[in-house]
Amino acid sequence: MPRSARPRPRTSLLAAYRCAALPLLLATCAAGGCGERGRVPAVRGVVVISLDALGAKHVGAYGYERDTTPALDDFAAQGVLFERAYTQQVWTLTSHVTMMSGLYPKTHGASKRGPARPGATMLAEVLHDAGFATAAFTGAGGYMKPGFGLGRGFDVYGTNRATERGGRAVARWLRERARIRALDPAHRFFLFLHFYDVHSDEGTDLPYDAPPAFRARFLPDGLDWKRRGDTYMLMGMQVRGDVDDHDREVLRSLYDAGVLQADQRRLAPVLRLLDELGLARDTLVVVTSDHGEELFEHGRTTHQQPYEETARVPLVARGPGLPAGARVPALVELVDLMPTVLDLLGLPIPAHVQGESLLPLVAGETPRTPDAHVDGVMDGLAGEYPSGLVRDIDGVAWSLIANVGSRGEGPARRYRITGAPELYRLDRDAGQQHDLARSEPARTAELSRAVLAWFARNEVAGRALGEAGDHPDLLTEAERAQLRALGYSE
Repeated sequence: MPRSARPRPRTSLLAAYRCAALPLLLATCAAGGCGERGRVPAVRGVVVISLDALGAKHVGAYGYERDTTPALDDFAAQGVLFERAYTQQVWTLTSHVTMMSGLYPKTHGASKRGPARPGATMLAEVLHDAGFATAAFTGAGGYMKPGFGLGRGFDVYGTNRATERGGRAVARWLRERARIRALDPAHRFFLFLHFYDVHSDEGTDLPYDAPPAFRARFLPDGLDWKRRGDTYMLMGMQVRGDVDDHDREVLRSLYDAGVLQADQRRLAPVLRLLDELGLARDTLVVVTSDHGEELFEHGRTTHQQPYEETARVPLVARGPGLPAGARVPALVELVDLMPTVLDLLGLPIPAHVQGESLLPLVAGETPRTPDAHVDGVMDGLAGEYPSGLVRDIDGVAWSLIANVGSRGEGPARRYRITGAPELYRLDRDAGQQHDLARSEPARTAELSRAVLAWFARNEVAGRALGEAGDHPDLLTEAERAQLRALGYSE
């Protein structure tokens, strides 16, 4: 049964595990307080950290050969790593709304033209109503503005490089949590952090412009590269097609330097501060990304296509009741983040949520849903972007890449496959270099039908959540110019 059609259980999945003799102790005291020695403490804090544009293939814990993520790798050794986690749209705005709402992009409806639908409930709203203090601090980029729906439920929402300026606002807010916790041990909080260091840059001399100290780790002999420019330069290289192996290797090194910077200057200090303030023991921390990055593996740059380098993202969680060093091989999606957090807290999951709690997978259950979808119909953005589907069939992971077009608006909107789909078998071709669509026509047709059915279901589900309408004034002209410089088409 597809996710969007599956009935939502009335109670948290966690209740089903409370009396089970699980070594993971997933259910012990998740909703109440257990102070006895050896028992799992209550989850009193939740921190979700998004490292924008970080692909799983560049993370050491996911098998990358370079030492780009020492802090994240150590963090993964202390928690649960989901080996095959996929974003639902390779776009900062809509991907973050998906992870915060538990809804697919066509269901929550957020786009450049307007915010998420009125009936799309955000994670911060649920936690705020449950008594959590809530705050968000986001990096640069107009698509992280609270008016798109991301600000719903937050007491504090800091934007415009709030996280990049030494993290002072973040540190102040966390120290205040610790001070209040000392007076009131039951105090609970939710913190969302978004860091932009990995993303390509605008107005810089290099498209991934990390400080020289980080760059030297991957270019020890210096920058032997004649090209100069920001994201606009990358787009020009794409249009001209004048990219060689040396370009790809330099870009990989520049990108990896940004990954290391985000790991050491953003992630590591937050994790250290949680430890220093005594908040780590009873805080659930989730580290993920909205999408990865293309470095001309498939002819394009930045993040436009749902191949593995862009669609597959890190998803790691550490906290009370979660086992250290566990790895979950099942397909999961960012849409699952919101219900998983609520399930671990023992809070009800809204009935309209399409994602599923991942706690049963952590406990060793067989996956119920063998699909991971990426929506390429990015409303409000010019250009044509392909969609993706990864499906497990008899132990084999198949990947379909297809352009999906749409006609009409509202109830009359219909989807269709345009052009020739691509089909890959990921267990034999992780780099997606050998298209099997012609030799596997039945499999290609099967997955193409599944993609179109998924779009149709989400259109119906979205209409049930109301219409937000167009809000063209959400972005200033300066923000629009900045987004164009970062590669987002008008």
